[in-house]
Amino acid sequence: MKNDGELKKLAQSAKNRMKSGYWQGMKNAAEAPIAEEGSLGYAIEEEMYAKVREMLGENECVLDPIGRLMDQKIYEKMSPTARTRYVLELSKIYVKLKERYYREKNRKQLS
Repeated sequence: MKNDGELKKLAQSAKNRMKSGYWQGMKNAAEAPIAEEGSLGYAIEEEMYAKVREMLGENECVLDPIGRLMDQKIYEKMSPTARTRYVLELSKIYVKLKERYYREKNRKQLS
């Protein structure tokens, strides 16, 4: 009988995901090309990489790289916890793309 209660909870959880549009969001995310498992979509990552390449190629000291990558409209609508998470994710992405920029720059110089 204990399993029946657990099964009902799982069924209710699945129903709530369907009502909230969770699976539709997952379908849309699956349609975007993925660069690596668990990373940004390829198109979004390339768009951000173009911004990073522009920032680092200007030969100026970039004091706010995360602020330049950030979507202000999305950021303003977030809760404080979501904002923190968003900034941390952007910082990971920036570090990854910055390393890619310098790898590609060094590869061009060696050629």
